[in-house]
Amino acid sequence: MTSEVKAAPAPDPSIVRWNFVIIVLDAGFFFFAMAFLDPVAILPVLLNDLGHSKLIVGLMSGLQRAGWLIPQLLAASFVLHRPRRKPFVVYPCLVGRIPFYLLAIVFNLDWAATHQRSALLLLVIGYTFFFFTDGLCGVPWHDIIGRTIPARLRGRFFGTIQFVGGLLAIGSGAIVHKVLADTSLAFPHNYGRLFIYLAVGMTLSTICLALIREPGGAVVSDRQSLPSLLRAIPSTLRTHPRLYQAIIGQILCGMGSIAVPFYAIYAESKLHLPASAGGTFVWAATLGSVGASAIWAYLSDRHGSTSAIRAASWLIIAVPTCALLVPAMVRGTALGYFYPLVFLLNGAVWGGMWLGFTNYILEIAPDDIRPLFLGLQATLSAPTIIMPLLGGWLLNLVSYQVLFLVAAVAGLAGLVYVHRLPEPRHEVTGNSAA
Repeated sequence: MTSEVKAAPAPDPSIVRWNFVIIVLDAGFFFFAMAFLDPVAILPVLLNDLGHSKLIVGLMSGLQRAGWLIPQLLAASFVLHRPRRKPFVVYPCLVGRIPFYLLAIVFNLDWAATHQRSALLLLVIGYTFFFFTDGLCGVPWHDIIGRTIPARLRGRFFGTIQFVGGLLAIGSGAIVHKVLADTSLAFPHNYGRLFIYLAVGMTLSTICLALIREPGGAVVSDRQSLPSLLRAIPSTLRTHPRLYQAIIGQILCGMGSIAVPFYAIYAESKLHLPASAGGTFVWAATLGSVGASAIWAYLSDRHGSTSAIRAASWLIIAVPTCALLVPAMVRGTALGYFYPLVFLLNGAVWGGMWLGFTNYILEIAPDDIRPLFLGLQATLSAPTIIMPLLGGWLLNLVSYQVLFLVAAVAGLAGLVYVHRLPEPRHEVTGNSAA
């Protein structure tokens, strides 16, 4: 990465204020929309009811990770040399969210009830298309944040996103609970109703994306092709060891997610909680995200991003431990009140991981190659893709309890590693944005 760098002045304060609000609303409506078919609490149950296969549930969760992680280095090659990032956010989102409108139609047709395997195939194809187009948006979207939001405000900014998105998702959870408890809506038309609400939320999010005001920023003058970026990976990681350490930490923490798609299926198939409990799980996850967002923001702004990462790493172990202990200690109707603690903790932990690692990368990345850092962070974390699929395979061999125990042990590796992760604020990083 020896190309000439074209720098840009700091953004106008009015752009900072505008984008702070608009991007928070964009992400908030996105969380509001996704909560209707929550990837942890709702979507796995729908997939299992349609296909009766834990491997399909694990595959979908793996595809979600693959779609988010793999395309980001390709996206970095598109935007590194371009002064404007916004088109590479808006256009993929416009195209990539179309499947939700189609699924809202399909799952409200009688055809979906009589051709459930075909409906499942359309669901997997539609979500896969969305996951990969959403992944193309990740680098330019985060780079606009890096250009706009000063380092001293980023913890507050990401915390506000989680808080606002969480409040909106509380409304989503209420609607989910009401819809899935409505016996007049037959399966899968009840999920078709949820797809309609999801599509509305995505529409509001896309409108907010279009309203973002993009400031100028440093760019690399020469185009960087994907093959050249791939060849430069070893030298980039040697030159920037903090990036390498962050990626390893993210991979190890991600190993603890092996059981995440199966907590809701366990509740339905083994604990015999009703489908409407999915709404309660969404509420619990939202409460965990909202309640912890202020903690993660405070830790990140006051003590550095590693503080948020380390604190959240303890919860990676707490989630499967809770899934093991609650059914063993609680019986009867009380289980419906205590098992949502699993989702509350899960909502808290992954919000902390996202805020912590994203802030960490934005702090250590030089302005001109920030998209490269974001792309490498995502794409090189791809080994975590196989964890949910591995979890689905394991469930064909062992019990849910054994899977949860494996998840807790796997999370321990991440916990140990991130407590050795250096804090970028205590070192000279050369990042002018910090």
